[in-house]
Amino acid sequence: MQSLINKIQLFFEQINNFNDNQKIIALGLLGGLLAVLFAYRYLAILITLLHEFGHAFMAKVTFGKVYKIHLNPDTSGVTETTGGWRSLFILLSGYPSPLLFSGLFVWFLRLNYPEFVLFVLLFVSISVLFVIRNWYGVLICLLGVILTGSLIYFGQSEVFTGIAGMLIAFLTLGAFRDVRAVFHHHLGPSDADLLHEKFTFIPAFVWKLVLLLLMFLALVPVWRGLASLLLF
Repeated sequence: MQSLINKIQLFFEQINNFNDNQKIIALGLLGGLLAVLFAYRYLAILITLLHEFGHAFMAKVTFGKVYKIHLNPDTSGVTETTGGWRSLFILLSGYPSPLLFSGLFVWFLRLNYPEFVLFVLLFVSISVLFVIRNWYGVLICLLGVILTGSLIYFGQSEVFTGIAGMLIAFLTLGAFRDVRAVFHHHLGPSDADLLHEKFTFIPAFVWKLVLLLLMFLALVPVWRGLASLLLF
């Protein structure tokens, strides 16, 4: 117990020694945490957008085709791509994608290019806009283009840094909150269920564990990057 108290005291002492940039990142992380706790239902569509982009990106990387993407008001999404052996990688890429973006954003902060975070989100919004096939999805992508474009045009370095910190926390925590859908059958077939349908010799439960393992592996660079930014 005393050891835990000492670690907490050390953490707050570390915060007192933060420079201005570290304080902005910490405030952004806190904002992202609060967003997950109190506004996730309104913002979860961002997780869905990056999830579906992950499927589409992997399809293109494996020389497949993306036929359409749907983003729905209940924060669910669907991406239709070519099947075959590619489906293994395509279906595995969805849930880890928000964490991979989070790790990329941490890297941008380490390089001191926080504005790149918004450029990436602008690219994602525009890319998905070309293959979106429902009006709600079009609205979300257009909103993403307008918001990121406006922030890039009017924002300053401190704003970019704070937004990056907020997105890192939101995407990291939101990704693990989103993966709960894999274990709730009433929400419809998950990526793990679809993997089981494609590769019937492996149970869906095993695919669920594989997805969780991939997410924890994607979490490693996020954690290490934040530690290097804030603790050392």
